[in-house]
Amino acid sequence: MSKRPNNKKDLAPSAKFTLSEKAFFIGFILLLFGVPAFFIHRRAIHDQTASISKTVLKWKNTYHINDEQVERIKQIELQFHGNGSPLSSKPTRTRKEKYLHHQEISSLMAPEDGAQFMKAMEKNGDRH
Repeated sequence: MSKRPNNKKDLAPSAKFTLSEKAFFIGFILLLFGVPAFFIHRRAIHDQTASISKTVLKWKNTYHINDEQVERIKQIELQFHGNGSPLSSKPTRTRKEKYLHHQEISSLMAPEDGAQFMKAMEKNGDRH
């Protein structure tokens, strides 16, 4: 015959967490997932900014642009392509929007350099 408790006093109390224990576990889980997500987010933004800077600095010598134009083109590129955050969606652009984007950049250059830039963008299939 098995021994079963006859009254509720003999049963083991259910595991109940205090408010501070719940807060600790929730905080631990947020740290476990939140901190890596934050660093991944920051790294993606940094990588996008570095990639844009690298591209525009190549253009500096090729298309004879000055430092002021470089900074303006970087701003245009970040606005058009986004900051690279994995938490945001990548904008999809039409062919016309890409053309106008390249036109905006070329307008900051000398006329002959702007025309060369537009030809290069058409040749590369709208890719920088």
